[in-house]
Amino acid sequence: MKKSVVAALLCAAAAAGAYAEAKIYEGGRALGSTAMRPQAAPFQPSPIPASWVVSGNPVAEAVEVSRTEDEGAQVFLWRVTAGTFNWTHKSDEIVTILQGEVFVTDADGTRHHLKTGDVAHFPQGAIQTWEVPKELLKSAILKHRSPSTVEAPMRWLKQVRALVTG
Repeated sequence: MKKSVVAALLCAAAAAGAYAEAKIYEGGRALGSTAMRPQAAPFQPSPIPASWVVSGNPVAEAVEVSRTEDEGAQVFLWRVTAGTFNWTHKSDEIVTILQGEVFVTDADGTRHHLKTGDVAHFPQGAIQTWEVPKELLKSAILKHRSPSTVEAPMRWLKQVRALVTG
C-alpha cells in the first residue's frame, strides 16, 4: 500500500513538473542574450595541472561567456600557448576552434587534427593528449551531467516556483 501511494505521489509530481516546464517555455522568455569578442574578453589564468604537461610550458586562460539557467551547461572561451599536455574531460565538451590548430590523440591512439573552423565533441571521461604547435583559441560548451533522478525534479521545482512567484 505504501509503495503505491509513494509511486502515485511521484507520478503526480513528475506530471506537475513537466506541465510547469512546458508552460514556462511555451511563450518564450524575455531574457537578454550574451555575446563576447575574444579580443576584448577578460581572460583569467586557467592553469593546466603540472602533472598533465608532457612538453613545453603551455599557459592557459579562460573566460566564462555564459551559462544556462539550470547551470547544466556553460560556454567558455579558452586559449593556450604552445605545448603538449594530457587532458581528462570532466564534462561533455563541444568545441569550435576559433584560431590555431591542435592535434588531439585519444587514449585508443586515434589522432585528430583540428584547425580553425572545426568542431569536435569530447565526451565526459575522455582522456587525450593535446599537441598545440602555436597559440590555440577555442569556444567550448561544457554540458555537466547530473543524475536524471535529481536533475529533472530540481528543474521542475525551480519552474513551479517561477510560475507561482512570477
